[in-house]
Amino acid sequence: MTRSPLLVVVLVDALGWERVGDSAFLRSELPERRPLDTVLGFSAGAIPALLSGTWPSENGHWVMFHRDPARSPFGLARFVAMLPARARSSWRVRQWVKAQAKARVRGYFDLYEVPWDELAALDVCERDPLFAPGALPGIGTIFDDAAGRRLRVRSWDWHTDDDANERAFVAAAANEREPSDLLFYYTPAIDAAMHARGTRAPDVDARLARLETAVQGALAGARATGREAWCYLTSDHGMTDVVEHVDVMARVRASGLAKGVDYHVFYDSTMARFWFRGPLAEARIRAALAGLPGRFLAREDEDRLGIHFADRRYGDAIFLLDDARLLVPSYMGSAPVAAMHGYDPATAGSQALLLSNRPLPEGLAHVVDFRAFFSRELDACQAASARPLAHAAGAAR
Repeated sequence: MTRSPLLVVVLVDALGWERVGDSAFLRSELPERRPLDTVLGFSAGAIPALLSGTWPSENGHWVMFHRDPARSPFGLARFVAMLPARARSSWRVRQWVKAQAKARVRGYFDLYEVPWDELAALDVCERDPLFAPGALPGIGTIFDDAAGRRLRVRSWDWHTDDDANERAFVAAAANEREPSDLLFYYTPAIDAAMHARGTRAPDVDARLARLETAVQGALAGARATGREAWCYLTSDHGMTDVVEHVDVMARVRASGLAKGVDYHVFYDSTMARFWFRGPLAEARIRAALAGLPGRFLAREDEDRLGIHFADRRYGDAIFLLDDARLLVPSYMGSAPVAAMHGYDPATAGSQALLLSNRPLPEGLAHVVDFRAFFSRELDACQAASARPLAHAAGAAR
């Protein structure tokens, strides 16, 4: 009986096609290469789309925070908002509130610099861990697909240290005593390095070289045990170097409207999302932001991008900055970063990628196409290991 191939999926946060797609990065190991369009926004929307094969408007996951006062896990924020300024600005207090929320939220979230008075009305889309079966009930992900085929899966993600994850991932590929059918390794290291230093910084080059060595080591380890290694290195979106900072908050304050009375708002890194109390407030906000490098999305944009929500949980109106611009300050941080993502998916720097040593079919062009492709790969993998067994069984009869 031929041993089944080992499936290796590496999800590299923010590694865009523009950065390595046409480069020598893993080219000898993964010669099949394809840019993938992505969803508007950040990992909170792109990763569920990639894993589930559905758009944000279908799976409910778009950006990290949305308004839902009734289900908010951050009720303690109401009391913190009434404390003295020193307590409100305390990192320890913010970490304590985050820790309390973790009793209800097992998925990824952070509190960043979200104001306490806004936080108490917010919920997060990722209530359950994405990198495991059951994260999206009724929709499923590649992890549910693997579980349905009774595959032995090992995965590593943000819950544990990335350096330790990398070592464990490489070791698992060569482990004959406890063999796996599918290894899934998610790494945020490239994303962090690019945010801090820029997309072409020496730190990023070093981290890419390290990732290349790890993937090569994992594939070599699997082959040393006599197995084929089918590898799929993919990403959720790309990254763009920032060229301009835009103070959207100042423009909104200058409108003369009162936050919490006339409107609510969430300032992401590349967009401002508004909930209005009336048409006058909306008109004044739109006028206040006129002339800035960005635009309000139309309903047609939301439909095209798969981010239209009838309940408007993510905002009545979305102001999106132009490519390479950054909201400074924002609720995600008052200090600027060197590079960012979350721009119009049509921009070159936004494209994700898929690199593989397996044939990539026509029509595989968007992150939402990955699940259907990978499901076929799961079937092909099982068929590759079952054929010799079926032949032997026939001979026995």
